[in-house]
Amino acid sequence: MIRRLAAVLSLLAVGLAVFLLRDAGADAEVNAGVDAGTPDRRPVAGEPPGGADRHYARMMREHHDQAVRMSRTLLAKGGAPERIRLIAEFIEHDQQREIDQIDAWLTAWGSPPAGDPAATAGSGPDAASHGMLTAAQLAELDRADPARAPTVFLRLMIEHHRGAIVMSRSVLDLPAGNAYIRSLAKHVINEQTAENEAMTALITG
Repeated sequence: MIRRLAAVLSLLAVGLAVFLLRDAGADAEVNAGVDAGTPDRRPVAGEPPGGADRHYARMMREHHDQAVRMSRTLLAKGGAPERIRLIAEFIEHDQQREIDQIDAWLTAWGSPPAGDPAATAGSGPDAASHGMLTAAQLAELDRADPARAPTVFLRLMIEHHRGAIVMSRSVLDLPAGNAYIRSLAKHVINEQTAENEAMTALITG
C-alpha cells in the first residue's frame, strides 16, 4: 500500500511539474496528448460544439470551481500532513488552470460563462447528477478544525471526483463531439482516477 501511494503521488508530482512548465511558456504540441487524456490547449480546437459539449463545459467549470474552493479551504487552515497538502495544492493548480481554459473555450465559441459560479454549492436539479457537493457538505469542511479537516477533505474530494468521472464518461459515450471537450473529459478521468487512488490510500492507510 505504501509503495502504491508513493507511486501515485510521484505521478501527481510529475504532472504538476509539467503544468508549471507549460504555464511558464513551454511550447508543446497541442494535439500530442489527446488520446492519452491531455487537454488540447487551443480554445477553438475541433468541430463546432454542440449543446452537450457546451453543457459539459459549463458543468465541469462549476465542478472545478468547487474543488478549487475546497482545496483552498483546507490549505488556509494549515497543519495538513504533507502528502495531503501536496494533493490539495495539485488539485488547486490543475483545476484552476482548466477553469481558465474552459472560459477561453466558451468565449471563443460565443458562449461566455454565465455569472460567477465560483465557490458555490450544487443546489439546482442537476447538482447531484454532476457530483456537486451540497452546502451542508461544504460547511462541514469549513467548520472542521485543522486536525479533522484533512480527513473531511479527502472524503469529500473523493466523492466530488467520482461525480466528475461520471460526467466525463457520459460525454465520451456520445457518438461525436468537439475535440477539446473530448480531450478534457479524458484528462479528467485519468487525472481524477489517479487522485482518488492516492486519497483512498491515505484514508485507509
